[in-house]
Amino acid sequence: MGKNQKNWRKFAVLAVLAAFVFTVSDVSAQSYDPDQTIPKPTHIQKRMNKLGRGLSNIIFGWTEIPLTFDQRLRSGKPLTYLLTTAPVLGTTKALMRTGVGVWEVMTFPRSSREVNFEAIIEPEYLF
Repeated sequence: MGKNQKNWRKFAVLAVLAAFVFTVSDVSAQSYDPDQTIPKPTHIQKRMNKLGRGLSNIIFGWTEIPLTFDQRLRSGKPLTYLLTTAPVLGTTKALMRTGVGVWEVMTFPRSSREVNFEAIIEPEYLF
């Protein structure tokens, strides 16, 4: 084996070790803490989210009727169930969602700082 081959092998081994050391030190130096990197919403942002959610529920509340029918159809319910019970359930859900939307629109400006701005009905948005 020639002197150039030994030097080349030493260089390759040292390069691999150096790359490994720099990679390990770089990876260990990075961290992610969502509490520090994502800012918490302000009180105004929470109010505007409540207003938007309320308007969305008022505008799209009626879509609970076809969504309920579709969900029951996909779950394999019989035709009599789909024609009798599903529309009643959908209408009930639609009235509830629309009512919650009206409540959120009416109360968003009067919410105090202690109020929990979580959604009243799930899912928060239909679409």
